[in-house]
Amino acid sequence: MSTTPALRVSRYLAISPAVGRRAFRMVYSTRSARSALVSDEDWTQVQQGHCEALPEALRQSLLEHKILVPESEDEQALVIAHNKAAIRDDDMLYLGISPSANCQLGCDYCGQQHENKRMDDEVMQGVMRRAEQKLARRQGYQRLQIGWFGAEPLLGLASIRSLTPRLQALAREHQLDYSAQMATNGVALTPKLFFELVEQHRVMAFDITLDGAREYHDRRRVTKDGRPSFDTILNNLRGIAADPRLAGCGASVFIRCNVDTRNHEGTLALVEVLREHDLLRHFRFYTAPVHSWGNDAHLGSLSQQRYAEFELELMARLIEAGQAPSLLPKALKPIVCMSVREEAELIDPYGEAFNCTEISQVPAYKEVRFYRLDDVRQPPAPVARPRPFADWNDRIQAGEVPCHSCRILPICGGKCPKHWTDGISPCPSIKHNIESRLTLEMVRLNRQGRLVNRSL
Repeated sequence: MSTTPALRVSRYLAISPAVGRRAFRMVYSTRSARSALVSDEDWTQVQQGHCEALPEALRQSLLEHKILVPESEDEQALVIAHNKAAIRDDDMLYLGISPSANCQLGCDYCGQQHENKRMDDEVMQGVMRRAEQKLARRQGYQRLQIGWFGAEPLLGLASIRSLTPRLQALAREHQLDYSAQMATNGVALTPKLFFELVEQHRVMAFDITLDGAREYHDRRRVTKDGRPSFDTILNNLRGIAADPRLAGCGASVFIRCNVDTRNHEGTLALVEVLREHDLLRHFRFYTAPVHSWGNDAHLGSLSQQRYAEFELELMARLIEAGQAPSLLPKALKPIVCMSVREEAELIDPYGEAFNCTEISQVPAYKEVRFYRLDDVRQPPAPVARPRPFADWNDRIQAGEVPCHSCRILPICGGKCPKHWTDGISPCPSIKHNIESRLTLEMVRLNRQGRLVNRSL
C-alpha cells in the first residue's frame, strides 16, 4: 500500500487573497516561476497540513509547481545549487563594450564623468584579443552577445562599425550565434541608423530612456548646453514605429523611464503620450527607480514601498492602454548579472576591463581598484585578478546579505551585488507588491474568461 510522502508548503511563495464567487486564490512559486489557481477550501486544507486530503491531480500539480515540497527538502540549498550550476553551465560569452566616453546629455543624476574620448584601434585590437582568449580558455560556448554601453554608444559609431564585422567573424569561426543589444539615450537613433544597427550589426534589443512626459523629461535630460531632448527622441521613436521594416526585423525596443520623487507623476502622463502616438503597440515600456552611480542620486528616489505602490498604478494604466505588462516573472534568475558570469566583462574606451557596467568613468570609483580586472592594451597577467562577486551565491548562503531568507530569491538572484557592497538595498519592487500583482493578474484573467483554470 503506497503512502503519500510528507509534504509542506514551500518557503518561496506568494499568495493572493481569495477572489470571486468561487473564492480562488492565486499561488505563485518563486522557485518555479509558475502559478496555480487554488480554491480557498483546498488552500485551507494545505494550510492545516492536510495535503493528503487534496484531490490527487491538484496535489501533483502543486508538487510540480514547487508550491508543495517534500518535508525534508532544503530549499535554499537547492536554489543556491541551481544558481551555481547555471553559472557553471552558462553557454553565452557576454562582452559589454563602451565605444565612447562622451554623451550629448548632462542628466543631473548621472554619476559618470564624460570626456571626448572614443575607442581607438589599439583598444579595439585589445578587445578582439580578449574575446579570442576567452573562447580559447573555455569550451562550450554557444552564443556571443555584445552589449553596447556608454556614456552614449552612438557617439562611438565608427568603433561599432569597425568592431562588429570582426566580432561576427569570430563568432562564425567558433560556430557561435551572434547578437547584440544597446543602451542608448536615443538622441542620435534615427530610423535610418536604427535599421543599419539591426540589419548589419545584429543589435536586436534597444533600451531608450524617456523620463516622463516632455516637461518632466526636459528638466533633467538636457544636452550639455542646456537644450531639451524629449522631442528629438520621441520623433526618432515615431519614425522607427512608422517604418514597415520594424514588424519583420525581430528587434525589441524598450522605453525606460527612470523614476524618482521629481518625475513619477510625469511617468503616467508619458504613458498617455505614448498611447496617443500609438507607440505602445510597437514598443515595451517599463520604469526603474533612480539609483546610485557612485553618487547620492538614490537619495531622491521614492522609498521602495512607495515605488511599489506607484508601479501598481502604472501597471493598471498600461493594461487599460492595451499593453500587457509583465506582472509576474515567467523565468528564474540564477545568473543575477554579468558580474557573476565567469568570463563576462565590460571594456571601456580607455581599454580597462570591469565585471560591472557601473564603474567605468565614475569618479567615485577612479581610485578603487577592486572592480578593475585588466587593461586590454597590455599582455594578460600571468595570474588573473580575482573577479569581484564570483562568490556571490556563497555570500547569500552564508547569510551575509538579507537575500539569504528572502522568498523572492529564485526570481531575483540578489538583484545587485555591488549595491549591497555599497550598503544600499537594491531590492526590487516585486518584493513589496507581489500579492497585489497576483490580484491584478487575476482581474486580467477574469476579464479574459480564464479564471476557471486551475493552473497557469
